[in-house]
Amino acid sequence: MTTSDGAPAALSVGAVLGDADSESLAWRRAVGSLGRRVMAAREGVVSPLRVNVVFHIDGRLVPNEFAGVRTGRFNKRDSHLLVQAAVPAGEAPDRYEVLVNLLSEAIGEAESFARSKGIAEDLASIRAVVESLTPS
Repeated sequence: MTTSDGAPAALSVGAVLGDADSESLAWRRAVGSLGRRVMAAREGVVSPLRVNVVFHIDGRLVPNEFAGVRTGRFNKRDSHLLVQAAVPAGEAPDRYEVLVNLLSEAIGEAESFARSKGIAEDLASIRAVVESLTPS
């Protein structure tokens, strides 16, 4: 996702499906719902590091090879970081809650990256977006 000036948005989410079964499709719908909420909540948000969180949904065809969150590629020109988040296999009573928790962990990982690269001490504006998404 990009802003009107063509730069990446401060925060965006996506998904990689490990299968095409009903469970994976239910996760895809949950990620889509979260994505729409992120788009609405990030309106006008500016950040020194732009973050794209991609949820990896475990499946038969493409099983997750990691757990938790990890940084991926970084585009220095756009200050745009990809963070991967592995959705745990198994039953999830509340998919949205699982995704928001992983999103929060991913932003923590992005903050660590930003500090280590001297980009920013924190990502308070993105953290505020994520906190606004937390179910009450």
